[in-house]
Order: sequence, then C-alpha cells, then structure tokens
Amino acid sequence: MVKKLIIALVVYSIILLFVGRQLPFIPEMRFGSGTQAEDLRKNVLEKFLREEKGSYSIYYKDLKTGQEFGINENKVLTAGSLNKLLIISYLYSLAGDNKINLEDKITIQKKDIQDYGTGSLRYEGEGKPYALKTLTQLALEQSDNTAAYVLSIKLGEDKIQEYGNKLGLSSTSMANNKTTARDMGKILELIYSRKITSDPLTRELLDFMKDTDFEDRLIRDLPSNVSVYHKAADTINMVHDVGIIDPASGGASDGSPFILAVLTSDVKDEGEAKGVIGKVAKFIYDRGN
Repeated sequence: MVKKLIIALVVYSIILLFVGRQLPFIPEMRFGSGTQAEDLRKNVLEKFLREEKGSYSIYYKDLKTGQEFGINENKVLTAGSLNKLLIISYLYSLAGDNKINLEDKITIQKKDIQDYGTGSLRYEGEGKPYALKTLTQLALEQSDNTAAYVLSIKLGEDKIQEYGNKLGLSSTSMANNKTTARDMGKILELIYSRKITSDPLTRELLDFMKDTDFEDRLIRDLPSNVSVYHKAADTINMVHDVGIIDPASGGASDGSPFILAVLTSDVKDEGEAKGVIGKVAKFIYDRGN
C-alpha cells in the first residue's frame, strides 16, 4: 500500500508540472481514506498552491472518519466577517439553554448603523425593531455588519471572547479580529455536531448558512445539489470561506460531510483567489467521495 501511494504521488507530481494551475482537470483518482491518503491530498495541494499568487491557509477534516490535515492552518490572520460565527454561536448557545429568547427585538439606532461593507440594514435607517433571529439570519446570509454589531453589543464582546476561549478557539480574538483556519474548522465542527445548541436551533443555523449571498468560493465548482453550510469573508488583500460540505446531499452514497476552511492573505486579485478556493474544494470533493 505504501509503495502504491508513493507511486501515485510521483505520478501526480508529474501531472501537476504539466497542468499547473488547472487543478480541477487532473484525471479522476480516489485516494481512499486514512492518514496516508490525507498526506497525499495535502502534498498535491501544497504543490498546486505554490504556483498560485497569495498565501493560503487550509484546514480539512472528514467528520465521519476524523481524518484531517492542514496547510498553514495555525497562521493567525485577519478574520473579517468570520468572527460573526463566534458571535452567533454564543447567541444560540444561550438560546439553547433558555437564557435568551430569539424573538426578543433590538431597535436599530443611528449609532448602530455600520455604513460599510455588506448587508441591507444600513439602508433601512434607524428606528426599526428586529428579532434576534432575524438579525442572525441577516448576519449569516448577507454578512450584514450592522446586524452583527448590535448582536455583539447586546451579548458583550468580553462575554463572546470568554465563550470562544471556552470552546478552545485559542487563536481567535474578537478585539483584534483575528483567527486561524483551524479555529474556524473547530467551531464549524461544534456547530454541526450539535455541541453549540439544540438540534432544532442547529438546523436553523445551518439553514441560514446555506444559499447565502456569497456562493462564489467553496461551492462554485461543486455539483449544484451539494449542500454547503458556510461563512465567507472579505477584507483588505484577503478572501476567506469556511464551511461544511455534505456530499451525500448531492447523491454521493459513500460520501461523508467534511469541513474545509480556506483563508488567504497577500491577495492581489480577489476573483482569482475565489477561483482557487473553488478548485481546492472541488479537488477534495472529487478525490474523497
């Protein structure tokens, strides 16, 4: 088996030299499962990413087998809107413990409006009340900055950070807006495994993370019927997307859900970086299911 994997890696390395950037068009080949297979996936991706502009941090985990690998997965980067996952996880953990009612409302004040980035609330003006559940939906589907801001004020940034520390997100900072691919993978796994909140509230969260306004990265090259529950983020010279990809939703009978977090830095062309994220997701999807 070891000999076969070594031969496969050599063959793939030669293919990569010829096809260069065209990672999704590498001939179909299943790597199977196990540590050696994950090492092979990692090696192939590392070779591919060396030819790409910018820097990429990747964390992958098969939620059925527990097999995982990372590439610069502990590199601390600006989180951008990825911190919304922690804000909302804390909110839903409180709701799951009946310590907060998601139907409670917050009335948007002029000082609350974050007049930048994405989201529709900044165009709605002040004086309108919104349920916490609605604010959550806007923060995840639209990455609405005003929604996330008022939620963080209500919950308290210190309390949110304390909760993140409790979850083991050792490199994630709300105050400095920093995180890592591994930390994002960890919180996604906790959400998906129902360890953040109740089963009904988990299903609600996942529904808000599907079919968002940012379906141009992880999901872009995957079959249209594959479910991807994710959170995208943009900041200066950075393009991120972190999510749970469920091959079974697309009809892959032997596929298991997996986490894929891809964070970038030193990006010059955002469109190109989004394409690379899509190629990485397609490569792992094709070779693992």
